[in-house]
Amino acid sequence: MKAIIFNYFKRGLFKTNISFFCLNIIVNSNFAQFKPERIQNSDPDTVWVSPNRQVFYTTSAIAQQMTPFNASTLIKPGDEVRYGSYIIRKIGERVFQINDPGDKSTRGGGWGVDMYLVCGTKKALLIDLGNNYITGYEKDLIKARRNAAEELLSVIEGLAGKLPLEIAVTHMHPDHDGMTAAFNNRKVTFWAGAGEDLNALKTQHTLDPSIYKTFIQGEKSFDLGDGRIVETFLVRGHSNGGTVYIIKKDMLVFSGDALGSGFGQAFPTIEKLRQVAEDSQKLVEYVKANFTPYERYGLRVYTGHWWQNAYGGFLYPNKSQTDIGYLDWRFIQDVATCANGILQGKWLIDGSGLRYIGNMVYTDAWPSAEGRAIMVCGIGTIIIPLRQAYEAAGLKMPE
Repeated sequence: MKAIIFNYFKRGLFKTNISFFCLNIIVNSNFAQFKPERIQNSDPDTVWVSPNRQVFYTTSAIAQQMTPFNASTLIKPGDEVRYGSYIIRKIGERVFQINDPGDKSTRGGGWGVDMYLVCGTKKALLIDLGNNYITGYEKDLIKARRNAAEELLSVIEGLAGKLPLEIAVTHMHPDHDGMTAAFNNRKVTFWAGAGEDLNALKTQHTLDPSIYKTFIQGEKSFDLGDGRIVETFLVRGHSNGGTVYIIKKDMLVFSGDALGSGFGQAFPTIEKLRQVAEDSQKLVEYVKANFTPYERYGLRVYTGHWWQNAYGGFLYPNKSQTDIGYLDWRFIQDVATCANGILQGKWLIDGSGLRYIGNMVYTDAWPSAEGRAIMVCGIGTIIIPLRQAYEAAGLKMPE
């Protein structure tokens, strides 16, 4: 029987549900002879590895063949490979973008989101956790996907190997903390910036918020080894404790949604606008103080929704897209200038560089922004109700 099972593995059979069912019966009834290696247990689903290293995902009646992630083709920056739900792209020396290209039948973050893995010599840091494909997220019409946890775990293991792993989110929104459950009950430390609503984890994904530790931005850093230190910086507005992660050695900034992206960022209240204006300006001053002009001109800014960068500042029907993979130092400055310019009413001043170009139309990608004013400075964009923009600047809105 053992020889028969191994022969079936080599020949790549079990392509149908009936065959999967048969395999499960064979493995369970001949377990003492087969002795596969168990590599993952996520009750009620289990992954087993056959002697030729093929992975099988088993439920009570069905086993699905799953090939482990292979990172060998990711040799130079820009190399990418598709694996299951993700496109994995090398963006630096042992730095990777894990891109979820999204599904246009969903809403919000379901249209596409990004995680970033930074590997040092001592440990690895995963920034953000994307959409929840383990149980789905009904509000954004995101459905559960088979093998979702195992798939992401395979990617991380394939890239980071045996390095100890820590996970730090930019903020606790469902498209950035979604895959938390994949790493729960493992030797992983979860981090979120002070000010974030950890209880959102329970309401969004029915998970215990206590699995996350909090840190104070500016005081906490992650030393990954070999001089690769990830600094943390507070930028509020989009959330109460949004964190921007900065790696000076690699000239990389991971901003999540704190500064927006090629779509800009929406702020529903004057308080939120003032927060992002204050904190983004502090970020500008921090970069100026800690990077030489030559260094900061080389900064690469990776946002939480990479696909939006191509829209060059704001979303509008029939707007031409730009071929761009990441943003830069100019983007950080433009966002700060835009937010502070609104507080000063500069969109009403000719030549100020701040423009009011109209109101947002409805899109499934960003339904909540409909009707809000689009304020643009360079490639930095703030979306805010026009009446609140006038109020923030201490001005009366014309009737």
